[in-house]
Amino acid sequence: MGDRPSVSPGKPKEPDQVEGHTFKKFFNKISGNPNSYVNKVDYVFGRTLGAGAFGVVRQARKVSTGENVAVKILLKKALTGNDVQMQMLYDELSILQKLDHPNIVKFRDWFESKDKFYIVIQLATGGELFDRILQKGKFTESDAATIVYQILKAVEYLHSRNIVHRDLKPENLLYLTKEADSPLVLSDFGIARELNSDDELIRKAAGSMGYVAPEVLTTEGHGKPCDVWSLGVVTYTLLCGYSPFVAESVEGFLEECTSGRYPVTFHKPYWSSISEEAQDFILQALTVDPLRRPTAVKLLEHPWIAGKTTKTDNLLPVIKKEFNARRKFREAVEIVKLNNRIKKLKQLYSTGEEDLDIEENSASNVLHASMAKLALDGGNVGQDKEDSQRLKSTLTQDAFAQIVKAATQNKDRIRNYKEDGLNEEISDQSEL
Repeated sequence: MGDRPSVSPGKPKEPDQVEGHTFKKFFNKISGNPNSYVNKVDYVFGRTLGAGAFGVVRQARKVSTGENVAVKILLKKALTGNDVQMQMLYDELSILQKLDHPNIVKFRDWFESKDKFYIVIQLATGGELFDRILQKGKFTESDAATIVYQILKAVEYLHSRNIVHRDLKPENLLYLTKEADSPLVLSDFGIARELNSDDELIRKAAGSMGYVAPEVLTTEGHGKPCDVWSLGVVTYTLLCGYSPFVAESVEGFLEECTSGRYPVTFHKPYWSSISEEAQDFILQALTVDPLRRPTAVKLLEHPWIAGKTTKTDNLLPVIKKEFNARRKFREAVEIVKLNNRIKKLKQLYSTGEEDLDIEENSASNVLHASMAKLALDGGNVGQDKEDSQRLKSTLTQDAFAQIVKAATQNKDRIRNYKEDGLNEEISDQSEL
């Protein structure tokens, strides 16, 4: 178990070609472009939404339907010779083509030219999760539970199809529209993996520091439970505005989440008004041992979710205070980072011809980064309601914690942060 490779579907299903455009198809053929490149005539490209190591994300309008979409444009030169990245691209396309859920961003189309891949997905125009929360006049624990329920439904759907997202974080949670009742959707499947079986383990680390599960950072392997851990981190942050983990190194994080009785601390006074049910939900999701961590299906039955909490305390003032601590500075930095990424792409992979697909934005278009991590002092007020259940799982929990602690002392058992590409941004829709 766990040594077999994840599903490698090869090249994804070929896209349907737009009808007509006989001359364009002929021109593409003689210029060496694949047949599917004719589909580009059906799109009018707009502003750049994000940029990463392999390309950019552009907003576009599909002419034939009038729909606004997001188009991930990946440079083949950046992927040339990198079989792993090429397979990840095909895996992403194959996975997207299989998904159909109201809380998951929808795949629309894909096509390629002789030098680029184009992946077209549903454009979420309602903004990132935390941006939307900050615009509210009030945000309660009940609102948070409704949000977490939608995320859980998306994760449950993915796991039922043996798909692991591996990068669940606030930047990848978007509202489809600006309407008050807009659904929340999970985006960015750039490092998602399809498994051969329920209990298969992935050996190569991937994810974003601060949200990644501890088992991902060791050589023990990881699977579906890693998404549940990330959900726990998101839930914690959702209720207070700051991240539970502040370590910037793998060793520091592993020590941070295994050194105490619980992997996280519920600081006073920030958590004084948060229910025990909410804190218990977080502790369940952040069970250090992945074998003891509840599934998404099980968490949907948790009292905090199933009981539809009615807590009405306004959490927004605290969330705004913590979330906005470095926001203005961060936004200014991200504008510069976005345009620098685009300049680097042009310098490294320029063909000598003007490339209108890879364009910079004006400084008015802001790309939001992940929230700042703030270290806080305080006591732990989280309590397990089921003492007997907690004691029953102590040995198993401690056993895995010992593995993690041993890994901090043994460099060979810790995944290399840089080599394995943790926190690697690959021009995803989380930057929309």
